[in-house]
Amino acid sequence: MKKIILLSALTSSMLLATNGDLMLSHGAKSTGMGGVGIAVSHGAESAYANPAMIKDVKASEFDASLTLFMPDVKFRNDMNPNNVSSKSDADKSILPEISYVHRNDDNVVWGVAFGGTAGMGVDQVGKPSGAFNMKTELQVAKLGIPVAYTTGGLTIAVEPVLQYSTLQINYETPAGASSNPKSSSTGFGVNIGTAYEVGDLTLGALYQSKIEAEYSDNISRAMRDFQVGTVTSGDRLDQPTEFGIGFGYKFGHSTVGVDAKRVEWSKAKGYRDFGWEDQNIYSFGYQYKVPTWAIRAGYNHAKSPVKELNGAATSPANYPNAAINFFNLAGFPAIVETHYTLGGDYAINENLDLSLAGVYSPEATNSYSIGAMAAAFGASAASKAEVKHSQKAITLGVSYRY
Repeated sequence: MKKIILLSALTSSMLLATNGDLMLSHGAKSTGMGGVGIAVSHGAESAYANPAMIKDVKASEFDASLTLFMPDVKFRNDMNPNNVSSKSDADKSILPEISYVHRNDDNVVWGVAFGGTAGMGVDQVGKPSGAFNMKTELQVAKLGIPVAYTTGGLTIAVEPVLQYSTLQINYETPAGASSNPKSSSTGFGVNIGTAYEVGDLTLGALYQSKIEAEYSDNISRAMRDFQVGTVTSGDRLDQPTEFGIGFGYKFGHSTVGVDAKRVEWSKAKGYRDFGWEDQNIYSFGYQYKVPTWAIRAGYNHAKSPVKELNGAATSPANYPNAAINFFNLAGFPAIVETHYTLGGDYAINENLDLSLAGVYSPEATNSYSIGAMAAAFGASAASKAEVKHSQKAITLGVSYRY
């Protein structure tokens, strides 16, 4: 119970993420390189990106970071007489992460890492945008214990994972305001990573298992209140399977890295019912590092997994699709696609580094048909819901080696 309370407290302020509902990256070093980390080592931070890459820790290392998210979400629904756009009040959140890695001997390195890995949310309460006073909050945190074994140039790592997550969805329909409670879920999974080093070239691969999650009295109640019968997973909203490959290459003081990941939203219960499609994530990063400082830059791109369903008023049978279109954009607008990053380190001494990274995601806009839903409410059959979403984030990190 104490562990669950701790996880809940540390993730209580997390509201939004970047690739779908997944964090772009973890820690200031990976963030500065656009999320690259499958085949580029970032010390103890690598417990998140690829547990095999903790192989480069020489003795013991402790990393901690704090991220300030500043999302900007504007929503409007033109079946609403006001037909105006309103900004979500969920526009700032803070996310802490910690990791510790220790070299046991020449072959074995192990560690522990805890941090938020996913999240979404909006707060449109009292806004004139026609968002039905939507207020949503999904928070996902994971505790992992990576163990990596190296022989020759090959490293294989296994990381058991405990996931703790919460979800709350509230809104106001013509039938009245909801009072759905915050629901929590605990699940287990595993990350498996590998890396192969040949001279200055490192190749890496990663597999993260699906983790089941069920949030009682939220999704099912929302679908009932919006009269949607096509969501068959009840209150399930599983975190999806992920797998990826990457390479890193060092030359002089420079390192370049490229990652490619696949997220299987369409096979995860809950996301599948809401029409989310599988997502390919591409990360590109560069680092120039000398003993006393480092600079980093990166680029990350992934098409939004949130896709429009046929919500046209041409048939009453399209009503569930229209309601899901509305729900995706008003409650879970995970539509940002492009991310530009910068970062750097400053060495206080040979053991202690301070790191800083920034992320900018330019505005993305999606407009989906909600005609069948609008017609059911006596509004224009040509109605659409529109969301505009951009993000900025700043991460401050510290690394201590001993």
